[in-house]
Amino acid sequence: SVNAKIFLFSVFPFHFPSATTTKHMKDFIRAVESTEAVNPGLQMLDVVKGLRKSERKRLDDVMNEGFDQFVHVYAVCPNIITRSQWGAAAFIGSPSYLSLPVPYLFIHHTYQPSKPCTTFDQCASDMRSMQHYHQQTNGWSDIGYSFVAGSDGNLYEGRGWNWVGAHTYGYNSKGYGVSFIGDYTSTLPIKSAMDMVRYDFTSCAVNGGRLSSSYSLYGHRQATSTDCPGNAFYREIQTWERYQSYLP
Repeated sequence: SVNAKIFLFSVFPFHFPSATTTKHMKDFIRAVESTEAVNPGLQMLDVVKGLRKSERKRLDDVMNEGFDQFVHVYAVCPNIITRSQWGAAAFIGSPSYLSLPVPYLFIHHTYQPSKPCTTFDQCASDMRSMQHYHQQTNGWSDIGYSFVAGSDGNLYEGRGWNWVGAHTYGYNSKGYGVSFIGDYTSTLPIKSAMDMVRYDFTSCAVNGGRLSSSYSLYGHRQATSTDCPGNAFYREIQTWERYQSYLP
């Protein structure tokens, strides 16, 4: 659909998408094309109204915030699996809220589970296992991470965009903690998972007003005595945009 492609380019003319973002854009274009094929001549906003039920369901939560937000979530953000989708237990007590946008992004690895998860079922099980450990063994209110990256193409909601996490001592109220499922002491996460966080998550967070446009990126070990996010992975994130060697 020329209509859809022109629209997406006009919104993100200088965004160089990762594979995940490109998939979302292609899905969006296919949805528009299927509607235009049946109803040629429809304008862009009319096309949105004609999306299939499955596509409309995903957008219900953002349609009231306007079409810009629709495109932001559908084409730019990674595929985020919500707490209800992975079977999260309830938060214990009442959460504290972040003051947005936050200035810091901390990268972690889970260490345990030590193996990358490559399917939704495996990743969702790992999320439930980590949450149970954090709540029942550590005595925390919830899983500590803000988000968790699987090797299945999905980003899993932990405490999410708004709740203060328990991921980086001294900085929980100042940043997001994103962890990668696996032990990355001597190996790296798969490239698609790294790109999902490095490009899609950060673009989503900045464009959504949740992460400062001048944010700084750190490894967990820079804030406390830990090997996290693993030696191999820490060397890798030192090459990422916004990595800073000094943590104030």
